[in-house]
Parts: sequence; C-alpha cells; structure tokens
Amino acid sequence: MVTMPIIQSSFVVVILFILDTSIALTGQYYAPGQSSWLGSSGASSTPQDYKSYFPIIYVVFGVNGTPHVRAIVDIDDDCPSPLHEEDVAENLGEVRLDTRVLGNPINDNKMPYKFPVRVCELKVEDHSFHRKLLEEGRLKISWNEKSYLVPRVKSNPERFMFTADTGLRIKPSNLGLGNVASGEPPCNSTTVYGIHQCLLNFTKEDLTQPQTGSFQGLDEWHFKQLIDSATSKDIDVFIHLGDYLYRQGPCPINNTDYLDKETKNCSAVNIPEFASADDMVFGTVMNFIPGEYGDNWWGWWSDFFYPALNLLKEAPIIALRGNHEICERGGYGYFMFLSPVELEDYCLERFAPYAVKFTHEQFLVMDDSIIKELNGGVDHFLPGACPGVPDNGYIVPLQQTRYNDTNDQDIPNHLDLFTQHFEKIEVMSLESDNNFYIGHRPLFGISCNNGTVVTLDWTLQQSLGPTTLNRISAIFSGHMHWLQVIEFENNTLPPNIIVGNGGTKLIRNNINQSSFAHIDLQFGKHDITGKVRKGFTSSQFGYGIMERNQDGNYEVTFHVWHDNGSTVKPLDYYVEIPESPLHSTDESPSKVHIQTPTPKISWFLPVSVLMIAVACFATTKFSLHTWLSRRQMRRTYEPIYEMEPVH
Repeated sequence: MVTMPIIQSSFVVVILFILDTSIALTGQYYAPGQSSWLGSSGASSTPQDYKSYFPIIYVVFGVNGTPHVRAIVDIDDDCPSPLHEEDVAENLGEVRLDTRVLGNPINDNKMPYKFPVRVCELKVEDHSFHRKLLEEGRLKISWNEKSYLVPRVKSNPERFMFTADTGLRIKPSNLGLGNVASGEPPCNSTTVYGIHQCLLNFTKEDLTQPQTGSFQGLDEWHFKQLIDSATSKDIDVFIHLGDYLYRQGPCPINNTDYLDKETKNCSAVNIPEFASADDMVFGTVMNFIPGEYGDNWWGWWSDFFYPALNLLKEAPIIALRGNHEICERGGYGYFMFLSPVELEDYCLERFAPYAVKFTHEQFLVMDDSIIKELNGGVDHFLPGACPGVPDNGYIVPLQQTRYNDTNDQDIPNHLDLFTQHFEKIEVMSLESDNNFYIGHRPLFGISCNNGTVVTLDWTLQQSLGPTTLNRISAIFSGHMHWLQVIEFENNTLPPNIIVGNGGTKLIRNNINQSSFAHIDLQFGKHDITGKVRKGFTSSQFGYGIMERNQDGNYEVTFHVWHDNGSTVKPLDYYVEIPESPLHSTDESPSKVHIQTPTPKISWFLPVSVLMIAVACFATTKFSLHTWLSRRQMRRTYEPIYEMEPVH
C-alpha cells in the first residue's frame, strides 16, 4: 500500500516507511547478494543505535530565508511540539500541529530502501512569537516528556562556517562481477545510487574479478573532527555548499583504489545490521543489500547527520544542493531532510535561486546541481607539468567548453536557464549592500589538466551577465576537492573561495602555485576579465570561517587538518572583504562602454521629453522599484523546475 500526499500547513511530518510488507516480494524483487559477502574489517565510525540520538533537532533556512525547525524521530513516534514559556504562552494561543504524509517514494530502483524515520517541520515566520524565541535562543520543543532547545537563529549573525564535499568516498567500478561504472555487460542494467547493477544469479563464490573503484579509508575521513573543531568556535550560521552523500556502494575488503593502487580501509560500511530484505521496496532490483551507504536513512545517518550532529545542535544551516544530490544519486534524502523548498515531490530536478537575508548581509543561493561537465569534469583531470611563471605576459586559462562533448544535448537549455537565474541573482543583490554568492560549482575556479591551465565552471561562466557580479562581495563554492582562494587586482572580480576540502577524498590540484599572480582570467560571452593578484591551492582537509568585524568589514580564515597530532590549525592566510559592493551598478570592469558622437540638438526637444516623462511617472505611479518588482513577479509565475515523473 502506498499513500498519496496529504498537504496541510504549519507543522509538517514526512513519513518514509509506509509499505505493506504483506506483498510477496517476488518477480520484481531481486537482491541475490549481501554486502557482507564482500568482507568487513574493523569497527564502523557510526553508532548503530541511531534511535538513541532522537530527536535530531536542527534548523534549515527556506527559500525566502524563513527558518524551518526540523526534527527527525522514529517512524513510530509522534512529532515534537513547541514548548511555550509562561511569559509568552498566553500570546501564542493554541498551536495546531498539522501533518503532511507521504507514502513510500518511487516504486522502482531509484529509491529502493525505506527511510524508517519521521521528519517534522515548523516554519517560523517573521514577527511571530516563535520567531522572537528563536532569535533569543529560547525556543524549545517537547518530545516524549522532555524538552529540547532549538538552535538559535540570530537576525544579525557575525560568524559563518563554510564547508562542502564532506562524505566518505566510495564509488566502486567493479564489485567482483563486472564493470558497474561504465555499464558494460553483464553489469548493464539499471543504476542504484548511480551504480549499475549486474542482476546475475550469483553466489559469494562468483565474486572472482578484481574489486576496484575510488575508495577512501575511514581512517582518512575527518569530517566529524572538522565539524567538532568548528563547533568550538561559536559558529552562528553553518553553510554547507553541497555534496553530502558519497557512499554510492559497498566497499570490498580486498578493494584496490584505481588512483593510488592501494587497499582502503572502508569495508566496515558493509555491515548489514541496519538494512535487510524486509526494508526493500517492492520492485527493487540490485545486487547487494546496503549497509551504511546509499540514498537511504543509513547512508545519510552515517555520511552526514552523525558526524555533523554537534554543529547542527548549535547553528542553523544553509544547505545547498550539490551534484551528488541529484535525484538518481542522493536527491531523495536531500529533499526529505535538507531541502529549502516545499516538498511537492520526492525529488525535484532543480529549483530557482533564493536569498537568505540577515541584517547586514545576504547570501544568494544557486542550485547548479544539474550541470554536466566536459568529459566528467575535474575528477578526470590528467596530471602533467603545468606552466610556471611566464617570461613575459600572462597565462590565460582555457575555458572548458561543453560543446566539445557531443553527448550532452542539454547545453542550450542549461545556458538559457542559468542566464535567467543570474538575472534573478542580480535583481536580488539590490536588496543588500553585502551580498555573498554561494553555489556548489565554482564560478571561476582554476586548475591544471594534462599540463594546461583551465578555468571552470563553463556553463556558469557563459551564463553570467556583464553586471551580474557588480554587487557581489565574495563567491563561495565547493565541488573541487581542495581549498582554493583567488583574489583579483583592483577587485575587478569578487574573491573566489573554494572549500571543497570538507572531508571527502581530496583531488590534487597540479597548478603551479607560483603562477597565480601571472594569470589573466578571461571567460564568458561578455568577455569578463580579471587579473589575479594572489591566490593559492591547498590539498588539506579543512573549512573556512567568515567573520564580520566591528567596522563592518569581513575576514575569512581557513582551518586545516594536520595528521601529525590529529589537530585542526589555522592557515597563515586570510581574505579581507570590504563592506558594501565592490562596484556600483553603473560602473563595472566587465561592462563594455561604447562612446558615440553626441549630436548637437536644440535644448527644446530634451526638455519636452523630460516634462512628458515626469507627467507619465506621476500618473502611472511607476518607479524603478515597481518595475523590478513586476519583473520579479513575472518570473515567479514561470515554471522554475520540471517535476520528475512519478511512476
């Protein structure tokens, strides 16, 4: 039995467990193997008694900046309710806890395992008593006769923590049966969590091929230590720039990592105590019953919620979506737990940009998860001798045009879509003097591929308008698995900060560090340029913190993991970001000014035109603000995404 959505308001519950187990799992149910067949060694880094951590209480900023108080509890438990303090209880009145119930998500291989949890939500609107309590750090919720404090949401926060690309990297290419990465026979069936299934009637003895892939040892994964370090620094806002779920499959005990040819210690994730055949959705086809991996509760608990728990208790989160959270990989868990948008479907292909605004600054959020990169992107860059300091002139990085990839048919649609998104970003930037663009993919990251200096992301670069970045103070992103900071001469472009070093397996950036100050960035259809003043790349795990000083300016510092001593220490480098926009809306280094001869005409004509314009303005009650509002309203009624069909 699968229930249909019942949409109500206020306090929301999402039930992801509803399945009639009396249905005979025959025909469409297929899972011949268990992950334990692949071997397991060592202890898991994740407690298996996850219920003892309930309720997991956290706050996610919604698409209009509204805080959404969320709580994860067991499927059989009721949602918590706000606990009213005596001094405001009489003003709150009776709070109705409405419920929205969703049945088991999609009845096929896209989401084959149930989420045995209940996700509850309370939207805390502006000027409400709940909002007052939330801003003062006094909002509590009651659950099972106990009270729990909700993380404080400050209207004027000062310290922001940035991270991205945080999960444990497990991406098998062969689990002993065939190539599950390329989908070659016999492993050419449908994909589960982005991994092809072989769909063979096999036994443990049939797992004879070398078990290869991209793996990361649990002893190499420091996300929890980094989060705990940040928690000790009194963070006001937790900003995750996407890619939470990296556990796409099991980790064979005799694995061989394709890059460094080593065996990685990650086989403890194969422990199948969490999941069993009874947890599988009718219609599922896959080779191995998951342990601590996949787009299910056990994957999300292990890869994000448990390691991030301490910071989630202390600070609200702006939770961006990365390419690992597209629907066929980790999108279902993202929309259940972290998405800022209304849960209209179990997973949406995309959603429009939005702003999270505070008293002194706002964050402009871009969902760029659907973008496809040329030849698989930075994960597939080749090593090679990269240019050093040139004898004369500058290094102009090569743009990674997707038109070199003939398999991508979505390029024109993506360019149109993100051009519209950047127009909306530019309009939203008028609402604050301090704007920070945040997205998963870098706007102008710099790397080296097979000896050639390149810049990406090409789709975003081609979609930028000539004045899009005029009021942007800095750009934060992830995706590239390293830390990179780029600052430009005369602030012609905002500082570009990449914090993709949040915990997942790092990728070495082969760019010559001494060459940064000799790079002239040129990209986009509007010939946007910027000469790099200084920059660096670090292949160390870590995170960034941006703090607003008493003078209103911002300082970004970077904190990295040291294996020697297992400690987190600050780097001797920081970025200063001045208050107010770097450029006015009329003057832009990327804006082309064309001078034309001014004809000599009588003063009578322009004065007449001016008088008519003034009269029209007075009668139509029209203004720039009205024009922008109407322009924005028109976009609001346009479709911002296409729902994925539910079968």
